[in-house]
Amino acid sequence: MAGFVSWLLATISPSEPPKRLNKYNIPLPECCHATLTAETIDNRPVFVVGDVHGCLEELEELLQLAKDEHENPFVVFVGDMINKGPYNIEVLRLVEQMVERGQAAAVRGNHEESILRELWSLSDTDRYALPERYNWLRQLTSKDFTFLQDLPYTISIPSLGTLIVHAGLVPGVHMLRQSLESLTHMRNIIQEEYFEGRGLVGTSKLDKGDPWGSLWPGPEHVYFGHDARRSLQRNGLFLC
Repeated sequence: MAGFVSWLLATISPSEPPKRLNKYNIPLPECCHATLTAETIDNRPVFVVGDVHGCLEELEELLQLAKDEHENPFVVFVGDMINKGPYNIEVLRLVEQMVERGQAAAVRGNHEESILRELWSLSDTDRYALPERYNWLRQLTSKDFTFLQDLPYTISIPSLGTLIVHAGLVPGVHMLRQSLESLTHMRNIIQEEYFEGRGLVGTSKLDKGDPWGSLWPGPEHVYFGHDARRSLQRNGLFLC
């Protein structure tokens, strides 16, 4: 009963969205939930690319394989394009160019959020001590910053019945009421008693709850990344 009440209240479309906060309380993009129309896709095959993490050579190889199969593919990146790998700036600029040319779109992941947190901290004070692992951020331009800041949390492709998100979605919760932290960080779903907690909630912890995809009812097919520890995950309604 508690789960049904949670679902019923959450799926009522809100007339006014609640206040949105992300994990680091940084400014939100102008559009949190983007839509790609059939006209934008223009009958091109869509390739969804997972967490690149600054691995330029592997990305270029993957894009070439896509072009070998289809002359003009459209690519959607599921976030975490940067951080960890050796060529963060090069990957970022490549994705920017593809988006500018109408060849790609992208959502933000938890690593883009981390980068934005550091960039906003740098802009607030000259005395901010940038962690050594983020020294490469000093090479970013205002154009790079704007691109990262404008990345949405989700992309919907209605003509394909598809949603793209970095981490996950809480089933039964209207998109405007989804936790932005969950969209970029969650792996599992925890069920809380509705009148004592919040119903279904996302968590990044693998040892609590169930994989969120196992509870996803559709109808949209969701493509996501982030949860690499579980390796390939797929069924008729999701793919990681």
